[in-house]
Amino acid sequence: MRKMATTARIFILLSVWLLQSVVVVRSEYLVGYSQKTIKVLLSSPRPSRYAAISVNTKAKVVTGMSRSNSSAVSFSASYLGNLNRWSLRMGPELNQSSAEKTLCMSPEMEENSTETNDEEFILAETSTPRQDKDYIYTVVYSRTINGLEVDVVADWNTMFMISLNETIQTEIDPYSTKVFQFLPDEDYDKEEEIYLISLDSIRNNEKCMYVAINEPGCPWHDDIRTVQNSKLWSRMLKTGYFPISAAQFPNSFTVALVSLQNSSDCFSSGAKRSPEEHLKIVNIKVEKTLNSYWTPIFFSMFAILMTSVAFFFVWGGCWHAQLKNNEKRIQHRKRNDKGFRDSCERQRSHLITNGNIELQETLNKQVSENEKSDLMTVAKTKMTPENTLKMNLCKMVEEKSGEDGKARYAINRLLRDELTLQDMSVVIKDCSWHRRQRSKAFLYLVPLLSLFYMIPSAQMVYAEQQRAKATGNLEQCFLNYGCSRPWSIFDDFNHIISNSGYIIYGTIFIILVRLKSKFLPEENRTESDHLGKIGLPQQHSLFYTMGVCMVMQGVFSAIFHVCPSNISLQFDTTMMYVMMILVFIKIYQFRHPDISANAYHCMYAFVVALGMEALSLYIFSTLGKVLFYSVFCLLYTFAILHVAIDCYYYGAIKTSLLQNLPIFMKHSTKNILYCLYPKRFILSIVFVITNFALMIFTVARSFEEGAQSLSTPILVIFAINVGLFLSYYMIRKIVEIFQNPEGEGTRLRWSMRFFSFIFFLLAVALGMVAMMFYTRRHQSRNSTPPESRNKNELCHVLDFFDNHDMWHFFSATALFLAFIFLLTIDDDLLLTDRDKIEVF
Repeated sequence: MRKMATTARIFILLSVWLLQSVVVVRSEYLVGYSQKTIKVLLSSPRPSRYAAISVNTKAKVVTGMSRSNSSAVSFSASYLGNLNRWSLRMGPELNQSSAEKTLCMSPEMEENSTETNDEEFILAETSTPRQDKDYIYTVVYSRTINGLEVDVVADWNTMFMISLNETIQTEIDPYSTKVFQFLPDEDYDKEEEIYLISLDSIRNNEKCMYVAINEPGCPWHDDIRTVQNSKLWSRMLKTGYFPISAAQFPNSFTVALVSLQNSSDCFSSGAKRSPEEHLKIVNIKVEKTLNSYWTPIFFSMFAILMTSVAFFFVWGGCWHAQLKNNEKRIQHRKRNDKGFRDSCERQRSHLITNGNIELQETLNKQVSENEKSDLMTVAKTKMTPENTLKMNLCKMVEEKSGEDGKARYAINRLLRDELTLQDMSVVIKDCSWHRRQRSKAFLYLVPLLSLFYMIPSAQMVYAEQQRAKATGNLEQCFLNYGCSRPWSIFDDFNHIISNSGYIIYGTIFIILVRLKSKFLPEENRTESDHLGKIGLPQQHSLFYTMGVCMVMQGVFSAIFHVCPSNISLQFDTTMMYVMMILVFIKIYQFRHPDISANAYHCMYAFVVALGMEALSLYIFSTLGKVLFYSVFCLLYTFAILHVAIDCYYYGAIKTSLLQNLPIFMKHSTKNILYCLYPKRFILSIVFVITNFALMIFTVARSFEEGAQSLSTPILVIFAINVGLFLSYYMIRKIVEIFQNPEGEGTRLRWSMRFFSFIFFLLAVALGMVAMMFYTRRHQSRNSTPPESRNKNELCHVLDFFDNHDMWHFFSATALFLAFIFLLTIDDDLLLTDRDKIEVF
């Protein structure tokens, strides 16, 4: 009997255990527009303290079958005092739908529940506490006229907690949201620890979903209506990276995945898409990232410093050897050439009177009076069949402007058959103000304007970043979140620190220019070389300004990377525009010091370009674009023709635009078959055709849907024009080298040329490498945030830098080498007489 009783007891216990282990499905019938409470038994005892409850619901239309309208069913369930809501929708083409919901459990109430003794539940006055732990009460609301069959089942979700470096695969659809909670490791309480949540779509890459990150606690923001109330949130398609710090979430964090019904808002207009499916499968993983940045920062700074020092010493060695050779040649020439000796004396007198403006002006006037007598005029020039066209043109200019004033310099240039640098260095001797406007004024204006521009731009971008943090919106700033290393107030510190290359190289370049200015031969010093007879006028103020711009480029790029967007891109590109303008002006100034661009005119033109760039971001309608780009084309056409005509007529249009432009137009139409300056004409035609092609491209691009920023087109316009003019200059320079006799010091001059061109070739090579990294971007401001996030990738250099950081490093180095090349390109002509230096 005892054996039978024992066997019966074991059988009963085993039966109870088996019944508890079976998943219990509750099916209920719901008439239209009614509600019912369904009591669902939890299928088994909680397998782990880390398990959560998942409720699976299914609804099916069984009577009525009216499918003209969508059928909706709403659910609510409470567990341990936390209310959870979700719903199902069945369209006209589908008579059933299902959803899975993980119930929210507050950590505090859950802890109290697990600490409660089972006897307290049994001995309580009512059975409600016991029911709260073992049953789920689900209220079903029918929102359709049809009769529904509703199935509800509750089970323990053992995949709720996710551990460090663990990969979990899960399914999401518009009715089944998923929530995961991170199981902190022993280092989690360290505030400096950085974690990266990685999500990768395995199936249905084009289905868009929200990813919301919050602290543990109820209610969960796992509904499409509340997901944007999360501490951090964003949408994703295929790839999603979310860097967080332990300081943001002191105890742990939850990750909610909420699928959208319609993914169209996650794609750019016109994007090609496959037919949309509901089910999406993703892998989710949490891993630690680098939290000590000293190693990558040290290596990058060390590499930049060593590179700059190496190139500095290469330049310094060549320059030192060249200087020694130049000193010997100058002393030899002083002994044998009285005119050269007198010129050197005048320059020395100018240096002695440095600071005494009146005395300097007196010396300048004495020099200019001597040279004015050498200027060609219509009266002094004999008319021949070859110069008839020039004479007629100059007569018309002289009649309008008279023989005095700026026009006489323009007439002198127009009448000469072969211009030399001496003919282009007359006005800078005559007028110190004219000289400063084309050189030193840049050094005054650009740094000052940069400082004024920097303060509001930094303030605006920082405010935008703080706004994004306050709302938890990770879609306002277009970052590569897979390689976004936070530090202090910066979310993307690696992309900020990588701009230090511009700052270091810019500072080194300024030092290099200063050293060159200091150790130039006395006859080529920047303070007095406008009075000399040899070499190109140095005018180093533009080089100093280029160095300052390089430093400011690093600062503005860092500001941009605080919160990158198409709005803040203007701050990054502004200094690029200025640098390209300065490079273009400096190349032109080498052989045209008298007629190079006025600093104030350049700044006003630059303001117009910035204004057009800013306006382009806010024009969406077709009519607005037609009006805006009509104005853009008019301004661009005026700029093209102004530069082309001024270049062709050797700066004559600058003397008086309103007076001389009609003269040149009239002269050109009458003599359309003849060309005064064939080489200049070819250059002008190439310039005009290239820029009209760029204008057509810019306008065609602008009529794509949405606002199209002018930032990139303006950058391309400047870059192509600088590249075109630099190529032309280098071709003419190479021809000049091989045509002119070398004389003394040939070997050293060839050595200087060799290293100068080596700097250029290295700049081109590194620039191409930089562009390769730039084009392989890991984000896109012109796409939607989910599309941009699709491009995100992990850091691939020292676990700290990505492609854009490499763009910063290589482009800064290329820029530094290009600037050294420009600084040294004509150093072989330091001792060449200006009347023997060709103008091109």
